[in-house]
Amino acid sequence: MPPKARIGKEKILDAAFELTRKRGAEAITAKAVAEKAGCSTQPVFWYYENMDALKKEVFDRGLAFFGERLRAQRTDCESPYLGVGLNYIEFAAEEKGIFRMLFMSDFGGTDLVRADLEKDYILSIIEFSDGVTGAAAEDIYKEMWLFSHGIAAMTVTGTAKFSDAEIRRMLSRVYRGLLGSEI
Repeated sequence: MPPKARIGKEKILDAAFELTRKRGAEAITAKAVAEKAGCSTQPVFWYYENMDALKKEVFDRGLAFFGERLRAQRTDCESPYLGVGLNYIEFAAEEKGIFRMLFMSDFGGTDLVRADLEKDYILSIIEFSDGVTGAAAEDIYKEMWLFSHGIAAMTVTGTAKFSDAEIRRMLSRVYRGLLGSEI
């Protein structure tokens, strides 16, 4: 009888990531990951010293996944910066488990306001779109992120529902208001 195929580390990580996408980071247990990967729990611990190590890799993959989605170019926006805000909120709506892990938990042990996720990219868009630089651009980045995050969090939790037109209007108004305060 031929030996059983060995389950690779990537398959374990893929299984944990998919569990997180569908059910949230709380679903990452050795038993659930093994079941999703189609193996026993033994391979999980071959590759990962403990579940925290696996969760750290899931978190890192989630950040990379988020970054790709945030940077996706849009042709349906009058402003590239509006596109970033819409991408953020759409990511929250479509990837609730990953969004909760990244932005609505202490899973990564990160102060998200000061973590500057994708900050350089977003500041370059503010500068390119509206010519705002330095501390003024950083203030806009932080305040718009907090506003966008509020909409995204309410979307994820189901505490509010907004149409695409409402979201676009709110983001545009707040952004124009912040730009006006910096001019």
